[in-house]
Amino acid sequence: MIVTNIRRLVRKTSSKLWKFTPQPAVNVSNLQGACTACIGVVVLLLLIVTVTLLCVRLRDRPPEEGVQDILEGRITHLRNACNRLDNGGHQSVHPAFYLHSKNNSLLYCLVFKAGTSSWFYNFNSWAGYTEYEIMHIDNLFLARKFYPQLTRSALMHSMEHSFSFLIVRHPFERLISAFEDRLVSMRNAYYSRVSRAIYERYHPGGTGVISFRDFVQFIIEDVAYSRDLDVHWCPVNNLCTPCLVRYDLIIKLETYAQDVEVLLRRTNLRDKIKPVHINHTRRDVVDRLIEKYFSQITQKQMDALYAIYEIDFMLFGYSAEKYFQVPKVPQ
Repeated sequence: MIVTNIRRLVRKTSSKLWKFTPQPAVNVSNLQGACTACIGVVVLLLLIVTVTLLCVRLRDRPPEEGVQDILEGRITHLRNACNRLDNGGHQSVHPAFYLHSKNNSLLYCLVFKAGTSSWFYNFNSWAGYTEYEIMHIDNLFLARKFYPQLTRSALMHSMEHSFSFLIVRHPFERLISAFEDRLVSMRNAYYSRVSRAIYERYHPGGTGVISFRDFVQFIIEDVAYSRDLDVHWCPVNNLCTPCLVRYDLIIKLETYAQDVEVLLRRTNLRDKIKPVHINHTRRDVVDRLIEKYFSQITQKQMDALYAIYEIDFMLFGYSAEKYFQVPKVPQ
């Protein structure tokens, strides 16, 4: 469109210039007009060439360059946020949630409810477990038999000699996923008991099922009494201490496919990593889930919940604005 408009201007200016040529009388006014027209044409031609070259450059630019800029921006954002937040309030790394594949020089921090099932599949496949074992035995239990928990010093050494990454997700979307998959689905015996226990706490003698409001209040009270949160809804800042370690790549579940493609390219593990997608299906669209669940809680609960996950929001550049805009129930 820009080039087309410029060409129209050139034709218009050229027609004006042409009007000067048949005039038999040459005077100062005509010469000045001709010179002005010539300068205009030259400027427009130079502009056309510049715009054309720019368009060609943008067209031919590999798409991965733009993705790479975004990924590097995430690392920079994390570092700047860590400086502002006093390293997220942590003084030492927590090595409990890392898997290190020495053979593949790959170090991964587990953020549960953010693609862990898919990566457990790959790590446990490398460990030699069968498909049946991977799909029917607790993933972390299997992994720890082959990948023992690192000491703090071993973790930091591995960071220097391996490609390190973690996968993050919008904190409240991750919370919704944990609620649905762990506490509502009743697929897991342990979390079925947890779900009933939470319900009994707020509805003693009742016969109903846990609500999202119950779940939120349970989290708020656990934090208030300094109890450790379950790994499926524990803040990433407490799982992976991202301010105290060096990550080569921060993958976001929202841009998972393109981010993983960068990992495959940078690690040369394309033939060894299977792009499996386990538990990535969603029964409902995110906006509908936000309305469904966050309309159940009070504004006071919303404020307390955000305070618990605020550092995650700040470290990884997420916003909670949509969640705050959902009308809340009266206090």
